[in-house]
Amino acid sequence: MTRSVEHDKSTDPGDPSQSGPNKVLSYPRRFGHYEILKELGRGGMATVYLANDTRLERKIALKVPHKTVAADPEYIHASRTVRDGLVLHAFYKVSRPALEKQWTTMSDVMRRQMPLEAYIARTQREWEGVLDLAARALPYMDKTFGKYPYRQYSFIQGGDGGMEYPMATLLKGAGEGVVIHEWMHCWYQMMMGTNESLHAWMDEGFTSYGEARVANFLDGGQDPNPHLPAFQSYMRLARSEHNEPLTTHSDQYASNYAYSTNAYSKGEVFLEQLGYIVGADVRDRILLAYYDRWRFKHPTPADFIRVAEELSGLQLDWYRTFFVNTNKTIDYAIDSLWEEKGRMRIRLRNAGTMPMPVDLELRFKDGSRETAYIPQYLMFGTKANEEPSVKRTVGTPWKWTHPTYTIEIERRLTDLKSLEIDPRQRTADMERRNNRLELNW
Repeated sequence: MTRSVEHDKSTDPGDPSQSGPNKVLSYPRRFGHYEILKELGRGGMATVYLANDTRLERKIALKVPHKTVAADPEYIHASRTVRDGLVLHAFYKVSRPALEKQWTTMSDVMRRQMPLEAYIARTQREWEGVLDLAARALPYMDKTFGKYPYRQYSFIQGGDGGMEYPMATLLKGAGEGVVIHEWMHCWYQMMMGTNESLHAWMDEGFTSYGEARVANFLDGGQDPNPHLPAFQSYMRLARSEHNEPLTTHSDQYASNYAYSTNAYSKGEVFLEQLGYIVGADVRDRILLAYYDRWRFKHPTPADFIRVAEELSGLQLDWYRTFFVNTNKTIDYAIDSLWEEKGRMRIRLRNAGTMPMPVDLELRFKDGSRETAYIPQYLMFGTKANEEPSVKRTVGTPWKWTHPTYTIEIERRLTDLKSLEIDPRQRTADMERRNNRLELNW
């Protein structure tokens, strides 16, 4: 949160009854024009002195872990009520000397792409528009991830990038990506309270997943796969010698590269890939149920999986075991095609080390399209047809110990124009060149 203190004769900032996690103390005459000096005391308490020049104005005591304090004599304060009981705040300044210093630290390529005056103008434009951005994003965030429950949120210029706190974030700049990412942390970390040292992917990864979805919503939903950069990032790590499992403690990674990629990218992939396994609509219901049941309760991966199993009706512990606990990777391939008694036969091959269900898309010369679905045996069930208007052939479950699988389609082989595994690219398949086959009869 943001705690700003100004003179108000009706309240005493030193009175604990006037403070609290949702309280903004204000002196209307000079909002935010104070320097903060603090001294740590016993019991996690801090004495905070709010001074103007050399004259002591007032002092208050607060518990350090529960407060976010920001102050600058040049802060501009903007606020907006976006729904009953929720006010958004922005605290920022456009300081030319500070922005010039930032600009000089940028690479030569970036400075050529963004001259100084354009950089300053963009910074001012982003901060002036941050509340507009937040107001447009909030309804989608509430609907998709659960209702934001607090009475305020503050976007504060400060720090060296973006750092999340309950009800506030410190931001170097107010670009769309960092604004949404840090705000999403109110859901995935602040409300859930997962152990970030043990399960960083449930914090940064779930947040990155939310960031990508919200950004795509703000852009009109034009990107069919807003999570593709996360897939690419994770798969680069998976191909490298630096790969480590998600169960690695955050302090025990051998490289920051592996930590950051796992925490941000592989965690995001985990949720998008879950949508492939159970269906995107079911995955979205899982996220809302997870919010309802586990906010403020410090869930573990097992808690999340239990919610997912209940909502989907599928066994999913195998997914956590393979994707979270190991470095095993996915690679399904088209092996061969033939025809028997007027029906097409398609043989697939598991060239990877991790089992998955398989979605197939078949396109025919007459312009029609069908799908085929092969459940993974370990699921003990099947997901619903995500495209009810499209004919779907459902095969028997593929046992994870079997390297190949053959499915029969009630069409002539010569009718087929193309065949593709996972056409929407919702799995981290390590070799996509063996996923698609084009036929030129």
